[in-house]
Amino acid sequence: MDNRTSEPGRPDHDQSLLEGLFQLAISGQSSGHDFALIEREVYARLQDTYQSPTTAS
Repeated sequence: MDNRTSEPGRPDHDQSLLEGLFQLAISGQSSGHDFALIEREVYARLQDTYQSPTTAS
């Protein structure tokens, strides 16, 4: 179970970011300031989550 769930009745922030990015993309507004802000935030979170650890030789 995910311990980061939001309170009942309150939207999950991560879900809201992805929904906003999706809505801007499908409406063709992918070159605007709002899209760029959300895209950077989502990309940074993905990198933090999935970046592979470096190994020392």
